[in-house]
Amino acid sequence: MSPIRRTVRTAARAFLALPAGLAAVVLTLVGRPGRAARWQGRITGVEGWTGGRVLARAVLGLPLDAAAFALVGFALFNSVRNFGYPVWYLDTDYHQAWGGPSMAGVWTVHAGGWLLCLAVLLHWPVRWLAGAQHALARRLTGDLTRPRPRSA
Repeated sequence: MSPIRRTVRTAARAFLALPAGLAAVVLTLVGRPGRAARWQGRITGVEGWTGGRVLARAVLGLPLDAAAFALVGFALFNSVRNFGYPVWYLDTDYHQAWGGPSMAGVWTVHAGGWLLCLAVLLHWPVRWLAGAQHALARRLTGDLTRPRPRSA
């Protein structure tokens, strides 16, 4: 798997951990712990979930999941904003913006600068958060014998 694809996959799993965990908690509380366990296993990549472990994962992983959700959400929002710069700011006075006076220069500076920030943001902080999420899942399920899959 290519490094970019691995990074995107890791960021997506880290981002989806919060909503998926909340959905698994709801499934557990309404009496569907088997479905919640399958759902949690699919998102985390770790097997061995039970209803109680799903609830424990939601409580213990909340700080990690919230941080990953906020960080990747910030990255998504700013990706749309910076790569779509001409769409959002074409009718404004962009001549004094970074990279101006042409819109091509402004877009190049904003998109290129954001690509560098995005690479750093997704390569280190999000990867660290995803690793911590995966370690928590492995400890809760008792799946400590299998090696950790390479994520990013």
